[in-house]
Amino acid sequence: MARESRGPPQGFGPRGGADLRGAGNPAGQGGVGPGVDARATPPPGATPVPLSRRPRPTLPALARASAWLGLTGFGGGLSVLGTMHDLLVERRRWLTEREFTVTATVSQMLPGGAAANALAYTGLRFHGPAGAIAAYAAFIAPGAIVVTLLAALYVRLGVTPTAAPLLAGLNAAVVGIVASITLQMLRAGVQRAWQMGVAAATLLFSLGAAASAGEMAALGIGAGLVLDLGVKRMRLLRFQRRARRPSPPVALPDEGTPLPPPVREGEDEAPADPAGPPRLPALALLSAPALGALGAMALLFLRAGLGAYGGGFAIIPHLQASVLAEHWIGPRQFADAVAIGKLTPGPVLLMATFIGYLVHGIAGAAVATAAVFAGPLALVLAVGAWLARVRSRRPVRAALRGLTPAVVGLMAAAALALGRSLEGRVELAIAAASLLTLARFRVNPVLVMALGGGIRLALSLAGL
Repeated sequence: MARESRGPPQGFGPRGGADLRGAGNPAGQGGVGPGVDARATPPPGATPVPLSRRPRPTLPALARASAWLGLTGFGGGLSVLGTMHDLLVERRRWLTEREFTVTATVSQMLPGGAAANALAYTGLRFHGPAGAIAAYAAFIAPGAIVVTLLAALYVRLGVTPTAAPLLAGLNAAVVGIVASITLQMLRAGVQRAWQMGVAAATLLFSLGAAASAGEMAALGIGAGLVLDLGVKRMRLLRFQRRARRPSPPVALPDEGTPLPPPVREGEDEAPADPAGPPRLPALALLSAPALGALGAMALLFLRAGLGAYGGGFAIIPHLQASVLAEHWIGPRQFADAVAIGKLTPGPVLLMATFIGYLVHGIAGAAVATAAVFAGPLALVLAVGAWLARVRSRRPVRAALRGLTPAVVGLMAAAALALGRSLEGRVELAIAAASLLTLARFRVNPVLVMALGGGIRLALSLAGL
């Protein structure tokens, strides 16, 4: 079989579909962060620095860089990965282009925020588990603090007559953002009839049976292994000499980014890890009544975090059904939590911090934040290095072909679930305008949210 091209991977290189190096870099002008020397960027045509002479980040330096990215990481998705590329590859030169491509790919194959996973994997590469935990926590901390402060103001002041239309506009824009990401992933990752069936089944099970994101992800992976890998092998045994239709490209379950092509053996540098797939410790079966109020909340968000594909939006249908069933908050408060999680820097999973504070104050915010991010971090530590080595093998690609349609269905369910909280034609119009804008132009979602909230507030003040 002919070996695939070794050119820059689509979506990550200078000729790819979405160049991460310049995408959505809010701090790209005048420096990226404290202590960054713009002169570290080699001039065009310069000889690459040998691996032995490349700077190796200390643990405090890595933590400071992660905290800076967490403080300036508005918008999420590829925009934060673009800022990360500029800092870690172009300026600090801690990672090469190939290493960053591997890092970004592995981070999107696991649940949780792609940027947080990428920093954890980078910390794992340089400083082992301690580096992964330090980078992960430093990235999440700024956004968690901001969300906690906003939640405290939300509880203390309530929703004032002026703030109500502003939040309504933000919620409407979020619906459009989720819908636009769903369409983007649909075009990139759902190209066969069975994949559309997986997406439709996931949508129905999520809305009709309140199935969790983890269950739907497992369903998608199983379907991919059976339908894409198993059926394909049966056809090859039967029609070995007949021309067959080429396989569609594999899309990652985070905004539909294409899976980079495989590279030659020996080119990847992954953190040290035992050969073969990791052995995960068995999880004890815990019951919510035995854990207490905070324990029950921790268990709920731990399960939610393990299914947080698609940047975290995939957990919205099941999480909304769960918190409403517990009578912790109302539908409008849940929509406000999602909007605040998207508007503030850091992963959208920080909506768990907001919900935790509304229910149990500071303790609830801390427990919910730690629980929702614990699962993705544990998976980076357990399987990150292994995934870096096997990411281009046929079973992994087949699993991704089933996982991505499942995430599409979860995202569609999230858009519909959040859309139920919209009231009136104005909010529906803002949601539709946000969808059309993001589908046509490359705009930072935070800017779209700010415009949606401002327009709704202005119309309210005008009496509309």
